[in-house]
Amino acid sequence: MKSTLKPFLSIVLIMLMLAGLIACSSPGTPAAGQDGKKEDTSAPSSDSGKKGDGKAVEVTYWHMWTSDWKKLIDSLVDEFNQTHPGIHVTALSITGDANAKFLTAQAGGDPPDVMTQWNQIIPSWAEKGAIASLDPYIQADAPDLGEWMYPTVKEIGTYKGKMYAIPFSMNTLAMYYNKDILKEEGFDPEKPPTTIQELDAMQDKLWKLDKRGFIQRVGYMPSGLTQWSTAFGGKWADEDGKPTATDPNNLATLEWFQSYAKKYDPTKVAAFNKSMSSNVNSAWSFLSGKQVFAMDGMWRLEDLKNYAPDLQYGVMTLPYPEGTGKPDATWVNGNFNIIPEKAKHPKEAWEFILWLTGYHNEDWAAQMLTKGGWIPPSPKITEKQAYQDFMNEIPARKTFVDLLGSPNAKITPVIPVQQYYWDRAAKAEESVMTGNKDPKQALETLQKEVEEEIAKAGSK
Repeated sequence: MKSTLKPFLSIVLIMLMLAGLIACSSPGTPAAGQDGKKEDTSAPSSDSGKKGDGKAVEVTYWHMWTSDWKKLIDSLVDEFNQTHPGIHVTALSITGDANAKFLTAQAGGDPPDVMTQWNQIIPSWAEKGAIASLDPYIQADAPDLGEWMYPTVKEIGTYKGKMYAIPFSMNTLAMYYNKDILKEEGFDPEKPPTTIQELDAMQDKLWKLDKRGFIQRVGYMPSGLTQWSTAFGGKWADEDGKPTATDPNNLATLEWFQSYAKKYDPTKVAAFNKSMSSNVNSAWSFLSGKQVFAMDGMWRLEDLKNYAPDLQYGVMTLPYPEGTGKPDATWVNGNFNIIPEKAKHPKEAWEFILWLTGYHNEDWAAQMLTKGGWIPPSPKITEKQAYQDFMNEIPARKTFVDLLGSPNAKITPVIPVQQYYWDRAAKAEESVMTGNKDPKQALETLQKEVEEEIAKAGSK
């Protein structure tokens, strides 16, 4: 008897081959639309923009946040990807010298498509041609963007009349003070000092030293020359962008700093601060009641809520010199997004930037910015109910937000040597506070250094 298995297998094999040919010649038949074209009826999913699916443009995004901040940025990027199926943004946290890594990538022709950068470097990169002007995109998609922002915000991102950077969050500085200690030392905790003279007069009662002269508590020790100069009316560049480091009000600021260095040993203050840094919860000595006054940003309110919920504190604008100073003064910076000149997908990067800044999407931005404790770049976002609720939760937040619109809110001069200028200003401050250098001489040295750096940059 002949076996029928072999012919049967041959027939099965032929049928499978035919089925394979049919499958290869037809891509499938989703429901057709009325125009006869095939219609994709599937809903976008959270991974719809992932690499390799052939649907989305891959956008590389560099930023410098780490730890919990990185998680927050990742969540924002995920939200963008889910709501923009044609674009997939991949976020990378760049640690170390991010500036050098960016310039190396740009020179090699492989920069990210978009990068979040602090404003100090924007004019330098614009001058080098490393980042693209955003004006063509603004004119096409957001012609009123400049008016939509706070004036100071627009100023930071503009260089030589063109906008190179768009923010999504801002920072201002104000003064925290410990109400319990003020009351303990006989001061009215509801009437903090408004002038430099009043602040100075309180210090003898606020500083505490042990028998060996080591610091147990700091009243206030000035630091941040460029930030404090705003309250003194200092000016760091003229209308033409020429440095004015030796401005009399800058000198008055640095002389005020030196008056504290002569009275309270800066080396002992440094040792005190170092001892505080051993505990993450008390790294900011204000949290543990070891410092009575502290100039800082709005994000510190989250630290107070998490690590010192029982501490009675207040927030006030910076004290200023009586008669000559500037009330409601502050220094402003922020998180700005730029597009490299050699970005592979600038159009898609721009769409991500505009979404992140909350332009004409204020309700969403008002909720998003509360997650990071950030200040909005536009008053139109600040006015939204979600952000108003956020400020009302901790009323001190309003002080920081209102300062962004103050006429005495100042920024780092938008000149090509901006970062160098600020770094050298910090060195000038250090030379006075720890090296006993004369303030006038320190600022004259700074002026010369910056002028030479500008000349050097112009000769390249």
